[in-house]
Amino acid sequence: MLTESIRKFQSPIYSSVSRNAEAYKTITRFRTKYLDQLREDYHQIDETVEHNVGVLRREIRNDMEVFLRRYHKYCIEERLIEPGNSKGAHYVEVGAEETDFEHMIPIRIIRDMYLFNEIDVAHALNAPTVLLSKQKHIRLKDAGWNSDTPDLFLPFTRYSNIFAGEYETYDGTRIDPATWTLQNHYDYFAHLF
Repeated sequence: MLTESIRKFQSPIYSSVSRNAEAYKTITRFRTKYLDQLREDYHQIDETVEHNVGVLRREIRNDMEVFLRRYHKYCIEERLIEPGNSKGAHYVEVGAEETDFEHMIPIRIIRDMYLFNEIDVAHALNAPTVLLSKQKHIRLKDAGWNSDTPDLFLPFTRYSNIFAGEYETYDGTRIDPATWTLQNHYDYFAHLF
């Protein structure tokens, strides 16, 4: 029976989709719904039922990261493409040629701040990202800041503690990394929410 089913199977033809404001809103609503559900599931695990609570919670956190990363890929990295660049991000390191898409606040921290109600889902979905030179990204990892940050409110501190750099928004506005706060980020990019 399985053999017959597989031999008869034909992949469906899906309609094409366009990237536009309505598409981004649809994706935002979809991701929000499931992230909210995962957060609720995480906090409502029945510890009296026979299962490994730690493993279940880990799986929920993993799923949350998958949803966040996919949103960041589609609605930030692929949406904010600068002419001539192969990637986009909220911020760009000025003068960097070969870059990596980098979460300025590591994704696990963003996930946990959302999971424990320190930020809302819109803030988690629009966490700051930067196109950082590949060399500086390696230096960041070598310095031990790959998955941590010294200051959540001043996200560029993670970089300035290790190397000097100049940054601008994807649309060319220069910012002062020493004073640019997470609140500045959310205010500046509110139009993407």
